[in-house]
Amino acid sequence: MKWTSTKAYQYTIILLALFCLANGFWQRDTLFAAQIIPLLLLGILVETIHIPLHRAYGTLTYGVVLGTLILYGAHTAALLVFTAGVVADRVKRVKRDFIVTLFNSSQFTLCVYAAAEVYHWLGGSSDPNEVLTPGNLLVMIPVTITYLAMNHIQVFTLFIIRGDRLERSDVMKLITNDALNYLVTAPFALFMLLFAADMSVLFVIFAPLLLLGQVLKLYRRITLINQVHETVHTLQSVFDLPTVYQTITASAERLTGCSAAVLWVLREDRLFPVTLSDDSLTDRVPWDGLLLDESGIVANAIHTQAVQTIHDVSKDKRGRSIKVNDRFHSVMVVPLRARDRVLGIITCYGLRPFAFSPDQREMVTMMAGQVGVIIENANLYSELQEATLRDPGTGLYNYRFFYEELSRRFAHVKAAGKPLSIVVLDIDHFKKYNDTYGHVVGDEVLRQTGQVILRTVGDRGVVARYGGEEFAILLDLPLEQAKQTVEHIRRAVAHNRFEYQGYVVQGVTISAGLASYPEHDQNEKELLEKADQAMYWGAKQRGRNKIAVYTPDFDAHLFVDQLTGLYTHHYLRIKLLEEYSARMGEESPYALLFFNVVGFESINRNFDFEAGNHVLREISMILKQHVRHAEIATRYGGDQFLLFIPGIERIEAERISERLVKAISQHPFRVRDNVIVRVRVRADIVVHPVDVADTQGLLAQIPDTFLQLSGKYVQV
Repeated sequence: MKWTSTKAYQYTIILLALFCLANGFWQRDTLFAAQIIPLLLLGILVETIHIPLHRAYGTLTYGVVLGTLILYGAHTAALLVFTAGVVADRVKRVKRDFIVTLFNSSQFTLCVYAAAEVYHWLGGSSDPNEVLTPGNLLVMIPVTITYLAMNHIQVFTLFIIRGDRLERSDVMKLITNDALNYLVTAPFALFMLLFAADMSVLFVIFAPLLLLGQVLKLYRRITLINQVHETVHTLQSVFDLPTVYQTITASAERLTGCSAAVLWVLREDRLFPVTLSDDSLTDRVPWDGLLLDESGIVANAIHTQAVQTIHDVSKDKRGRSIKVNDRFHSVMVVPLRARDRVLGIITCYGLRPFAFSPDQREMVTMMAGQVGVIIENANLYSELQEATLRDPGTGLYNYRFFYEELSRRFAHVKAAGKPLSIVVLDIDHFKKYNDTYGHVVGDEVLRQTGQVILRTVGDRGVVARYGGEEFAILLDLPLEQAKQTVEHIRRAVAHNRFEYQGYVVQGVTISAGLASYPEHDQNEKELLEKADQAMYWGAKQRGRNKIAVYTPDFDAHLFVDQLTGLYTHHYLRIKLLEEYSARMGEESPYALLFFNVVGFESINRNFDFEAGNHVLREISMILKQHVRHAEIATRYGGDQFLLFIPGIERIEAERISERLVKAISQHPFRVRDNVIVRVRVRADIVVHPVDVADTQGLLAQIPDTFLQLSGKYVQV
């Protein structure tokens, strides 16, 4: 029905124009005057030459039409504009339906008759002696406005009949471009009025103008080429993909003069939009991707690696899947290539059919051929950057990224007044999987656990590997919803079958701690520590396979060991991660000194547990006496102690370790009034980055180091 109405309207305009032209044939003396033929030739000539005007193209045709209207009347001017429009399209070999050519020429024909009526109504004169008087020249202003208005009334009527949706900005853009054309070309009618008596002079006058049009066209071409080179030069030093995409899209819009442009990237067999030049299209593009077989023109552009154009979307079914808005009637698909493969496409949309000229197609093709390599390089850079933020064992983000993302998100939620929850997860009894099945299977359990967590969280948060067998999650959810999500994770892990190389591991469980903003703290680091605290004291120490929400009851256990007064290993782990993040990219070393009491169980057995506790407190006092500023003395657990010393080489660390071993072995531990025992300790040293490349590996090595220390001595 829409097609029939459109055709009916077009034919009505054509028949009305032909009827008006037929009436003009009664004035044979004017139509067949000797100077009419040169005027027709001049009209055809100027119609074939486009002059660049801002983001559009114009011609000198209106100047010839206006001069002819004043000198020879409406019928001659109408015949000129009709003939020039039809013949010029054939000469330029414009690829459009002949009915469209006839319609365009006919609407300008009717514009001439409307302008002529205004001219005569306002008292305009055709007398050669009066046409250049000030009063007559002023009449040309409303005549030009009438011509412009009549043209756009007919065009917008067609849009309405076709059901096109035009934004106010689109309407203003069309009118402004045409008004600029008429403003520039209307004064050329003065040349016709001045030299009307000698057409040869008129051609001599118009020849430089036509040459000027060619010069301006060449100048515009050079300007566009310079824009291409400028864009490419700018992007050569840019590796941020969003910036690269946005710059390319904006450049494509400038080069083609399109109303909107969309850049799509190719991932496997789908295209995904990444940048838009028109925000009004945000809700219209398929953000979940576009299958290549859904659009023949896109698949063809990618297969041929050549620009494809749809001149009229209403008549070409290939363009329906990428027609993001009903107000667009032309589409140009530009592939972005690099090393004989297509990385994506740019789709440029025009408001009218046949909106894109060969020159515009050439310019955007030139740009696309050069920016493809830039996109590829930016992709490679992005992948390398991403690799530094990923844990190689699980494919999840590492704790470096987690800290950065935590700071960024926390600042955002505080400013926006939104909630944020932090979850710390730990695989229960993970060591037994390594001992039972080997480290390869243990690593696979770790990796698959991370993937289960990632799938369950989805797009609701960020998942990272936080430590050896620990994971951390940021959830943009309030406390209760976050708790439900963590419970889903716990159940998903518990019911998952971990399969690898014939091994099947079941019954893997996790312990999780949860803390939320704003309920539990106003600082992101404190919130993270409280989530970790809840995991250890609320879940691990209370049976495992549980979820614990932070409560103030856990505070006493967070940093200080209640027996010895030393820091807890949880505090040390947090400080180690902070130290590593702060020193990222630096070579400053630090050392961990391990101390394990030899035969400590015999002290508890031969005396009592209070005697054992007294020994542990005395050892703690010795360690405290030797701790300097920025060093951290920690009770790792039981009879195991750790000393963190930043900015130290191995030789100095060995001296400190020997001094502490000697101090402990020579200290008299009084377990009863008249009973003194001697205590020996076994020590070891791990230096970062000499022995372990990163803190995450160091944290995973701590329990193994203590296991080796305790296993090398027989208890006495």
